[in-house]
Amino acid sequence: MPRVVKEYDERYAEFLDVAQRLFYQKGYDQTSVQDIIQAMGVAKGLFYHYFRSKADLLDALIERMADQAVASLQPMVNDPTLDAQTKLHRFFDSTQNWKLANKAFMLELTRVLYRDENTLMRTKIARAGVERIAPLLADILRQGVAEGVYDVEHPEESAPILLELGQSLANAMVDVLLNPPAAETDLEASLATLERQVRAHERAMERILGAPPCSIVMMTTEQLRAWFT
Repeated sequence: MPRVVKEYDERYAEFLDVAQRLFYQKGYDQTSVQDIIQAMGVAKGLFYHYFRSKADLLDALIERMADQAVASLQPMVNDPTLDAQTKLHRFFDSTQNWKLANKAFMLELTRVLYRDENTLMRTKIARAGVERIAPLLADILRQGVAEGVYDVEHPEESAPILLELGQSLANAMVDVLLNPPAAETDLEASLATLERQVRAHERAMERILGAPPCSIVMMTTEQLRAWFT
């Protein structure tokens, strides 16, 4: 039977697909390089032709997910029929829905990245996310200034600040996500605290943008609760 030689990009994507499936099923730590190559039926040397390590593969998988996130947001940002406030609402809504659609993997990533030994990697990934998403957000801010709904002197510099606020909110959720209270009443109390933090971050964003009160929704109550179901 003739040997099938796959194109580089196709094989690279296959590595990512198989790794993501195994990370979902077994967890990142429990998945070895040997598990991945066995699932693919290839030699170990081929893995190292594409990736330096399992951590390198994880970075590539995150990069692909970032590409997918940008691709999902770009048409909305470029839509000439939408005003800036609608775009900003959809920006946050789409981002939350995309993360929730990948909830299992996002939680596994969080468990890995928030370990002390992964502080540098977590910082690099967060920085890369800001670099990829900030230009899209800046486009929305510029449009809002032109429409008179935002008062932002420096849209390009303000966009990363808003994303850092988003990261601040994510950090506030991490402890509860990774260590949810066992008692239902304690979980409800934690969720109430998190919801107040969500609203506080929204009000802070409105002040940065000079936006109308209660015009920004970073996360709905339903989206917040979906992380804990």
